This record gives sequence, C-alpha cells and structure tokens, in this order.
Amino acid sequence: MKLEVLFSNLLRQPIESINEETSPRNTKAWDSLKHLELVMAIEGAYSVKFTMPEIIGLNSLGSIRKLLKLKGVDV
Repeated sequence: MKLEVLFSNLLRQPIESINEETSPRNTKAWDSLKHLELVMAIEGAYSVKFTMPEIIGLNSLGSIRKLLKLKGVDV
C-alpha cells in the first residue's frame, strides 16, 4: 500500500492534501490516538516494528518514509 493512501484513509483526508510535510501540527485529525493507529497500520502494511524512541520521533509523513527506508523498505 502506498504510504500516502494509508495516511489518507486513516486520517480521513483527501489524498491530494497528503504530502511529506503532513504532520500533527498541520493535520487536525492526527491526534495521539491516530498516531498510534498510524504506527500500527504502517507496521502491519510494511512488516516492520518500531521502537518506542522511533515512534516518538515519527512526526511527519516524511520522517516516517525516511525511517522506513532506513529499515530497508522501498517506499
């Protein structure tokens, strides 16, 4: 699944509004509960596990993509 589609579906935002800068600061729907839902959905979709410090540092779509690439995921 494309990362933008996952974000769009979970945050219930138009796909056109999802980009590398999408974050809790500029996306009202991205609250602490949605953050956990995003983390679980990403872990499931890409078969990865995040550590607690990694989860805390995931603060935008761009930072998530970067971490996934570091874990060897082609996103």
